[in-house]
Amino acid sequence: MTRRHRRITGGPQPSAPAGVAVLDDDPPPRTETGRRFTLPERIRRREWREWKLTDWFAVAGVIGPLVTGLVVGGANIVQERAAASEPVCGTQTDATQPGRVGSGYVLVDPDDAAERRPAVARSCNSRDGQNRVARTGPGRYQVHLERLGIDGGTVEITPVGPAIRVCGTSGWGMAAKSADLVVHVVCSDEHGANRDSGFDLRFFQATADTGAMAYLRYEAGPEKAVLPDPNYAFNSFNTEMTVQREGTGAYRVFVQDMQQAVPGAVKVTSYGNAPRICNPMLWHPWQNPGNGKRFLLSEVNCFDTGGRPADSGFVLTYAAQPAAGPHSRVAGALLWANDPHAARYTPALDYQYNSTGRASMIRRHGPGDYVVELSGFNGDSGHTQVSAYAGAANCATSQVDEGADDTARVRVRCWLRGLSADTSFTLLYRA
Repeated sequence: MTRRHRRITGGPQPSAPAGVAVLDDDPPPRTETGRRFTLPERIRRREWREWKLTDWFAVAGVIGPLVTGLVVGGANIVQERAAASEPVCGTQTDATQPGRVGSGYVLVDPDDAAERRPAVARSCNSRDGQNRVARTGPGRYQVHLERLGIDGGTVEITPVGPAIRVCGTSGWGMAAKSADLVVHVVCSDEHGANRDSGFDLRFFQATADTGAMAYLRYEAGPEKAVLPDPNYAFNSFNTEMTVQREGTGAYRVFVQDMQQAVPGAVKVTSYGNAPRICNPMLWHPWQNPGNGKRFLLSEVNCFDTGGRPADSGFVLTYAAQPAAGPHSRVAGALLWANDPHAARYTPALDYQYNSTGRASMIRRHGPGDYVVELSGFNGDSGHTQVSAYAGAANCATSQVDEGADDTARVRVRCWLRGLSADTSFTLLYRA
């Protein structure tokens, strides 16, 4: 057993017997050259086995600030990451995995739609890439979203401008020999002829923490029931989605476990070489009486540009409180315009959401001509998607205008078989 001895002060110091450790009240021991051992050297010499309380206090004085710095620094990193998770392009991103979420939008004004390289009036890219548009022919466009290339996700398209236009997508995917995404946009007039058009396009790839939403791409075919390609489908509950064809241009979409517990809206975009009018007819909760499973059931009808039922592929998006994450809110609004003949009204509150907490209003200027007032937004950014509801009408928007009273205004025009027509519609605005 090692015995402890204290050094006697005030005279010559006796040497310690072999196997006896000396506890030193004096300054730290020195090397053979007279230099004092540093703290790391003392630790390596395992002197800590014999330290007194005062020695440990000395060590704490050195290590304490370091630990505090690490803790504070870590907190700052967490705060910086939280700040980095602010919504980008109307999408809540995960700061712990930057670049994991892909989203972007492009707005082309109708005045530039006939140009070989139409100017982009508004644009956003969640990966800080550039977005550009190329016109490949009358009513045909390629939209390049830099660094967003993936064979998956979803696309929403709405025509923009005063002319009667129907727009959709003929497909999208990774560009050849690049990391860009290419979206093909097709537009026509009310007679089905290819015509140039302004348009608002949004691409989005959801992840598990995106929030309550669902989307899918349906490819037209003779099958009565279809499971969508999982690369182009998403259900935030990670459960099954099915599309059933009920007849010519009539479809039912089942999204399992998605419940209408919060305000939500459906946007439908046609998918195919020829643009079609595809609209939601309704959406509501539904329970399968056979197995008790619960679904959000959406009915979709598609028509040719003359308003006749027609089979078509389509892309459907259901968004609730614009797909905010579980701990955040994404700036934006959605609504169902349910009273098409009213001069001015507040849309149904059960189907309306505004991230500012204010109510949206709709004014009717004339047949099929509406102004949607989105309170709390300045209108200097963002994009809008619109679908006519419960019929064969098609709708287009005008660019969001900035309001002097802190209200963004979106003009919505709707037609049926080439004539202005009152209709209900759904609208999704992401700031």
